[in-house]
Amino acid sequence: MNKEQAQKRINELKGYYGHLAAWGATSVFLMVLNLITGDEFLWFIIPVLGWGIGVAIHTAQVFWTGNDWEARKMAELTGLKETQDEVHKLTERMDALVTIMSGVDWDNIDPELLQTKRTLESAQADLTKLQASNDPQGQAEVSREIERLEAFVTSPRFAYYDMASRDT
Repeated sequence: MNKEQAQKRINELKGYYGHLAAWGATSVFLMVLNLITGDEFLWFIIPVLGWGIGVAIHTAQVFWTGNDWEARKMAELTGLKETQDEVHKLTERMDALVTIMSGVDWDNIDPELLQTKRTLESAQADLTKLQASNDPQGQAEVSREIERLEAFVTSPRFAYYDMASRDT
């Protein structure tokens, strides 16, 4: 939730609690007035219930439906929120891998590592596509590829190649 959305939510809650307080105070006032006048008919119940229906509707709007209810429900039912969180984590991991591997002098290293570089670039492109599509199956594939690359860059073999490329 950004600052603008938070302020909007605060205003909704302030409006609701103001409405609730006005209804409660007016209800008590009407009840006391009805009882003081000695009327046998309890007429205060009619406006209290009528206005109470409005308060109930306002309660439902503020706490259950709200303006973004459909979006929240869609994200909940489709798992989109979790998918977006996972894509964000994958993006962070991919950025870390790119940073680690960008310092390597690929021309002076074993040609086999060039395939790893291409795999990294491919995974980065796949991740970019994944962010646009939110495909859970594609996310799993990219996640597996990133884990494989992370295992490589944390291996002693990569450390050896990294040192070798810096010496030349």
